[in-house]
Amino acid sequence: MSFHLNTFLKNQILDDNLSYLYLLSLIKKRKGKKLTKAIYSELDDIDKLKRRVIRQVERYRRIVDQNMALERDGSNLVLTPLKSIQVKNFRGFSSLNDNDQGTLIPFSKGVNVFFSPNGGGKTSLCEAIEYSLTDNLKEANRRNTPLKNYIKNGGAPSIICKLVNGVVPKSPFWNSCFIDRNRLQEFSLLGSKDTNVKQADVLATLFELEEIDDIVNGMVKPASFKAEEFIRTSGQERYEGVSQDLADKRRLRKTKIDEIQEDQQLLAKLFGLEKYDSAHIVTRKNYFDRLKKHLMLSTQKFEVASEEIKLDSLSKYINSIAWLIELLASRRNLLATHASKVNYKDLYKAIQNFGDMSDIENCPTCETPIKDVQKHPKQVAEDELPKLEFLEQASITCKSIEHQLQERITVSFVYLQRFLELNRDTLSEDLVFAIDSILSSNKSDSAEYLTRLSALNEFSAEIETLNDEIRAKNKRVANQAKRLESLNSIIDKIEKKLRSATVFETNISTKSVTLPETSEEIIRLLKQSKAHSIQILRDEEFNDFAKQLEDSYKKLFSELNEYKRGVEAENISGIELSTLNYYNQINKHDNPNEIVSEVKFQQVGGTYRIILKMQDGREDDAFCVLSEGHLRGLGLALLLSVAKKNCHPVIVFDDVVNAIDTEHRSNIIDIFSEDDYLKQVQRIITTHDRMFWEKISNKHKRATDADTFSSQILKSTSKGIVIQNFGVSYSQKVKEALEVYDIRQALVYSRIWFETMVNEYCVRNKIQITTTFSSRQLKKDNWLEISLEATYTEFAKSLNGNVDTFNYLKNDLINWGGQNQEHHSFDEYNYNFSHATTSLEVQSLYEKLWVFEAQLNQDKTMEKLNNEKAEHERIRAQTTRQLANQGFVDNAAQELVQNCRDRLERANSELRLLNKILEQV
Repeated sequence: MSFHLNTFLKNQILDDNLSYLYLLSLIKKRKGKKLTKAIYSELDDIDKLKRRVIRQVERYRRIVDQNMALERDGSNLVLTPLKSIQVKNFRGFSSLNDNDQGTLIPFSKGVNVFFSPNGGGKTSLCEAIEYSLTDNLKEANRRNTPLKNYIKNGGAPSIICKLVNGVVPKSPFWNSCFIDRNRLQEFSLLGSKDTNVKQADVLATLFELEEIDDIVNGMVKPASFKAEEFIRTSGQERYEGVSQDLADKRRLRKTKIDEIQEDQQLLAKLFGLEKYDSAHIVTRKNYFDRLKKHLMLSTQKFEVASEEIKLDSLSKYINSIAWLIELLASRRNLLATHASKVNYKDLYKAIQNFGDMSDIENCPTCETPIKDVQKHPKQVAEDELPKLEFLEQASITCKSIEHQLQERITVSFVYLQRFLELNRDTLSEDLVFAIDSILSSNKSDSAEYLTRLSALNEFSAEIETLNDEIRAKNKRVANQAKRLESLNSIIDKIEKKLRSATVFETNISTKSVTLPETSEEIIRLLKQSKAHSIQILRDEEFNDFAKQLEDSYKKLFSELNEYKRGVEAENISGIELSTLNYYNQINKHDNPNEIVSEVKFQQVGGTYRIILKMQDGREDDAFCVLSEGHLRGLGLALLLSVAKKNCHPVIVFDDVVNAIDTEHRSNIIDIFSEDDYLKQVQRIITTHDRMFWEKISNKHKRATDADTFSSQILKSTSKGIVIQNFGVSYSQKVKEALEVYDIRQALVYSRIWFETMVNEYCVRNKIQITTTFSSRQLKKDNWLEISLEATYTEFAKSLNGNVDTFNYLKNDLINWGGQNQEHHSFDEYNYNFSHATTSLEVQSLYEKLWVFEAQLNQDKTMEKLNNEKAEHERIRAQTTRQLANQGFVDNAAQELVQNCRDRLERANSELRLLNKILEQV
């Protein structure tokens, strides 16, 4: 997360509006680019959302980095120049084993230039510094890659960054200390369709407001963000639906209860009760059951009327059956007689050949010629057919008689069967036997049936007696009919009453069974209604939140724009002149008509545009008149102006040079080296331009640049990035050699320091040397080399007799046989090449070299020596105060206390040396 976005959140996080805090939490979770979509997808459980937001806000308020509140005027800056950084298992940096603590890279307080080809580790170095200062990497965010995956290389990453003074104050604020090629490239290509670099606020791109700008651009206009899109009515709709179902169920239950009560009242009324009482109903019902049984038993005591056996009817049936039997026999005899008279053979043949016989010549039956037959075959057929018709009629008559006979038998059979069932107990055994024999006879044998039926005539007297008894009984039955009818009427009423009671009870039972189901359904609906009531409250709470969200959305949109414009206005305030100055320095060798006379920032539609005023007075948008190269130069000028305004003590230029056109790179070197502001800050520069590296190295190649210039080469290997020091800090190298008593190394760098001062003096003062060409003076590639002897001779003349220090150094350092002039290397076969053989003697030479430099360039040398003395005095005072604090000595880690003592000792040693040098100067 960028410094500006983090600062914006920190300033806004104290707001108490939960909907506004929710929007801030979405931005904190990096959902700002799709803010509206995130709102649509996340507004689900409002309670859960509120709890989550409150929890996140409280945590964020606790852990927010106070360093992000640094003021923009630079008064609260706590960053000091970098002393060194040791990197392990980070991006291109790796380690050999667990004991390897990583690659150590020291920094000077001034220019630190790192050269390597593409893939050599320049960006890895800059990202290691960025991660140390900001705890984040912009490139990981650009590539949408998790930070831990982006930085890891093998084992656990480790970075130890040390400052010249103090500890590393990690904060996104230091993002503005980093100027990289990508930012300048994007700045120059804003709005280009070919490169897919979106049109954006040009200043937002330079001032690291891209995140805020992306959030603003990703938001819909506040007028289009309506709370109605989020309003929830489902709870109310469901509540109304459930309420309607509940009302229907209640009406249904009331209807059923009313029907049950009505049936109960009718049931009570049926049994003569004023009101329904189940116990009384059961009692009454049992009473009527018992009464019904009693009455039915009473009716069973009454005799039942019986039917008499009418002898005359019986005789008629017997006579009728006998007559029909005789008639049937006579008709069958007649049928047989007439059937015998029919010549079936002739009839068959005649009929077989019957047809059109008008043309036949012979008889079809006897083959006699037709003219000779006595009777024509056709006539024969016509004579036989009437006989067949009579036979048919006789057959039909027989069937009719058989049917009548069976009807008489069946009627008499049924009559006797019923009679026997009703009077078996009163009949004699013989009569019963006679009737049983009739009933068991074969009814299809009419003659046998008639015989058995006729046998009843023998029992006529008994039957008549029985009829008398039946008539007497029937008379008694007739006399008791009214009483029986009355009892049966009462029984019918009781049965009707009981049936009605059963119907009522069935209805009551059926409706009572469904009543609990209805009640359970009502209870279920009541629970749903309660749940929907709660949902309505939640919906109302949610809708209130949504309405607040609409206002908060407008507020957020306004606050983001206001913050962005405020930061931009703050950054550009007062930098117009410095931007113009830097831009013209970068392009100082351009055509005069391309020189810009004024730089202005114009706000258009909420974003800033850069307006340039040219020498001829015309004004144009920078993106309309400048080339891509000039736009990159303008971007660099703006960033340098902002860094100057913020007083950053460290600026890291990651391959920035390669974003600038080749013809302008020498101008960049001049700015880096000679600008009043940049000379005071630590500059860390990476490049893969060899010419730029060589130029800036040569520009700073002076013996006294130990603390102000460092030149390194980066090389990527299978074991990680390797650092090769190409610095020319001769004074520092002499001191380092003396610290470890490396006499030879100290003498070598003392000699180089001495020669360098002489050569620079000769170049600066344009000393002329007359020499004689010889083969030994020619080097490879035809370069001419001037001898040191001739140089020193002319140099001594220019000193106007003030040559004591020069002669002391020359006589003690120079031994033509002991040192190779070209490579400053030892002649191993001449060990006694110098008069100075001890560290104290070399230290004396070191002091004289400073005196000699002060003689050649007194003001600059004195300023450097005094600055260095002031720095060591400050360190001595600081460490003395710390060691005077007994609490620090007793309670602090011994390593820290010893480190403080070592710093004090080094400061005292350096001050003693500086005082000796200053005394001689």
